[in-house]
Amino acid sequence: YIDFLIPGLIGMTLMSSGMWGIGYVVVEMRTRKLLKRLVATPMSHTQFLFSFVLMRLAFLLLELPILVGFGWLSFSVGVAGSIGTLLLVAVLGALAFGGIGLLVASRAENNQTASGLINVVMMPMWIGSGVFFSTRRFPAALQPFLNALPLTALNDALRGVMIDGAGLRALAAPIGLLAGVAVVSFAVALRIFRWR
Repeated sequence: YIDFLIPGLIGMTLMSSGMWGIGYVVVEMRTRKLLKRLVATPMSHTQFLFSFVLMRLAFLLLELPILVGFGWLSFSVGVAGSIGTLLLVAVLGALAFGGIGLLVASRAENNQTASGLINVVMMPMWIGSGVFFSTRRFPAALQPFLNALPLTALNDALRGVMIDGAGLRALAAPIGLLAGVAVVSFAVALRIFRWR
């Protein structure tokens, strides 16, 4: 079970840090009127939001070795596949959830609204994305919806690399879903982002 659980916990951590670390921080800046001050600078929306992406990726390079190392040292959960593939999956997961976090924060006016929206987005994934138990335990009618969740794709890809040693070709579907979520969420967030 621990081999199943550790990749799920890594996926949940990437989701939480992307949503809270980007979405909540942007709303906090809006409530403290920092975004309003940034309007006076020559910085564009794209540059501002891209800076959060770079920050998230920098933290990912610190988080991932700690999480994988903890699983290996404490429970002997190793990585059967390529470390490069694991890093690619983690980066795509961080980008996808960072994009969703920005999307949630693009219009939220206060911290309470942002917290509620972030929890509404994350709750179905905590329950239905296979963090603690397999998504196959849910009824067949729910399977298409559960498989469309980005955390399900991230967890499946992490387990594929860590447990099965899967390569990029075997992980094409979850990688494609994560990349699609990242691109669409960032594109929509850029269009609807509100500085004030």
